[in-house]
Amino acid sequence: MTRVIALATLAALTGSTHGLDNGLGLTPQMGWNTWNKFGCNITEDLVKDAVDKFVELGLDQLGYEYINLDDCWQQEHRDENGHVKVSESFPSGMKALGDYIHSKGLKFGLYSSAGLQTCQGMAGGLGYEEIDAQDYADWGVDYLKYDNCFNEDIPAQFRYPQMRDALNKTGRPIFFSICNWGDDNIAVWGHDVGNSWRTTNDISDSWDSVESIFLSNSKLRDESSPGGWNDPDMLEVGNGNMATVEEQTHFALWALSKAPLIIGCDLTKVSKESLSILMNKDLIAVNQDPASTQAKCMIGCNYWDTILRRPSVWQTKLSTGEVVVAVVNWRENNWKNYKFYLTDVGLAPKDGDSILVRDLIEQKEIGSFVDSHDRGSVSVDSIPGHGSKVFKFTVVPSEVSTTAEEPVFLAN
Repeated sequence: MTRVIALATLAALTGSTHGLDNGLGLTPQMGWNTWNKFGCNITEDLVKDAVDKFVELGLDQLGYEYINLDDCWQQEHRDENGHVKVSESFPSGMKALGDYIHSKGLKFGLYSSAGLQTCQGMAGGLGYEEIDAQDYADWGVDYLKYDNCFNEDIPAQFRYPQMRDALNKTGRPIFFSICNWGDDNIAVWGHDVGNSWRTTNDISDSWDSVESIFLSNSKLRDESSPGGWNDPDMLEVGNGNMATVEEQTHFALWALSKAPLIIGCDLTKVSKESLSILMNKDLIAVNQDPASTQAKCMIGCNYWDTILRRPSVWQTKLSTGEVVVAVVNWRENNWKNYKFYLTDVGLAPKDGDSILVRDLIEQKEIGSFVDSHDRGSVSVDSIPGHGSKVFKFTVVPSEVSTTAEEPVFLAN
């Protein structure tokens, strides 16, 4: 205990002199994590099976790359030299498991906590940052998720930089995922410390959780940028408690939020419908676009819109100049005949320009129309309860003029 308090006091007095400088996180991280589905019930064989399935399904070809072990890979007590002891459920050890993951062309992630213990009572990292960081580097770890349990009430601003500096000292680039649940104004200072930071409490496999976390995370959109991302927690797609349309909306909102896309289901049993959502190339492309920013609410954003659960419209712009828009129905019932104007979502095509429209959830071209006097509108016939429509608008300049007063595009 004396050692922990001494380190915290030193950090408080001297501050941190090193910024995060690992060259990682230029786009949000993508991968798979054990926690949402398996909790503490993880073994070496389970992880290897997930790795094999990950590659078999082709997830690695879409940008998913990290295989992350969450809590319970370690034991409760350290050895006599202060090193974390690996759970007996991983008899080959972490180095061998990391080698197996790397042999498949993937990256290896582990979990710890900036406290005396992890959230499940295993050995935490507080006071042992340099020992742990060097062990991670020696094992070939590429990613560290660092939680917030049993933190001795030491401010996060003093605990997390300790691990950042220890990771940097190893010389191995290790993605640093801060998981302090949005406490201590993490989004304000997280960019100097981590590659991503949790902005909310834990997600659960329910629509209410998805909605609440998304809206909370959206308030911090200005703090997210390449190298450091707002993290509204992992995906629940494929875990079975949400309807397909809810999972579609969940994935779309995370994609447009520039959130980490970390799968949290059993890949050996995931349904075709859920897998299709996770493998949506169009939405992944929005998430991984180097120039797109966390989506901004453009319509249906005020207090009464939220209370009355009116649809809201969220927008981001791609590096190509194309605009992506998500229309979300927060209600349980279908919303019919929803309409918005292109100018409402930041599009101002010149008179006569053609507007190409693609449905990113269905991954198909819908058609095009010609705008007249910047008054083009989009009418959506029906949005299912908790459903969404995601459109990509491409403006194609044209010298052909039109006399149409108000072209209307219909999306079923």
